[in-house]
Amino acid sequence: MPLKKRLFHLITLQKNNPFGKILEGISTSLRNALENKMSDNELSGENRIIRKLAKASPNVVFDVGANVGIWTQEFKKHSPDSHIYLFEPIPETFTKLVDNVTTLSYVHPYQFALSSKSGEIEMNYYPNQSYFSSIYPTSLGKDGIKLTVQTISGDEFCDQNGIGYIDVLKIDVEGAEQNVLEGFQSFLKNQKIGIVQFEYGPHNLQSKFLLKDLYDLFTDYGYKVGKIYPNWIDWSVYKLGMENFILSNFIAISPKVPFLKDALK
Repeated sequence: MPLKKRLFHLITLQKNNPFGKILEGISTSLRNALENKMSDNELSGENRIIRKLAKASPNVVFDVGANVGIWTQEFKKHSPDSHIYLFEPIPETFTKLVDNVTTLSYVHPYQFALSSKSGEIEMNYYPNQSYFSSIYPTSLGKDGIKLTVQTISGDEFCDQNGIGYIDVLKIDVEGAEQNVLEGFQSFLKNQKIGIVQFEYGPHNLQSKFLLKDLYDLFTDYGYKVGKIYPNWIDWSVYKLGMENFILSNFIAISPKVPFLKDALK
């Protein structure tokens, strides 16, 4: 029997004993690290992306799923003149958000969710872990509360507010990415959004909107998609092995702003 098969067989035999549990924990941690599962925005490379984008002097920025405003606060450090539109539908979280950004200039917070259409939607709110709030329930959050919140599509919001172009669209909506992107169909079709930063992770299993669907959606509109790492972006085409539901961040760039892709190298 080849050495590789013998080694695999030996490891498989450990599955139900303590040593096997240790091996499993180590392998999971290594996989998460290699896939850049990191809650620290500085170490994950998210803040590096913000600094790079700030050099392009973006005028209009959308923070969709703003929570308490941490991403916007970081962006404002490097691009103080950007107009940032923040969307956070949970009343308690929205109050904290307003408190956190009230001293910043050119910020525009809105207490509703961007979705595929105007109306209402039910959300699961976790008071002690508001960053888990989602249209999907999660075992990670505790003491969840169901709330009905107002929604509007991105295209309709932009039409109502005279916004013709979005330089940066950041989406952090715990699995509701499809809803948000469907609401921007016109803007995406006409490439009126320069950069989109979005999350992929466990909630995509519940939404059944997979990483492949995200890659297909953006590439159909002519965008280039890459995965964010600490000091580089992987611009590889989608492969089945990427469908791992490990929380990580991606970026999509319109071909109309190729200089940004060069800046992000």
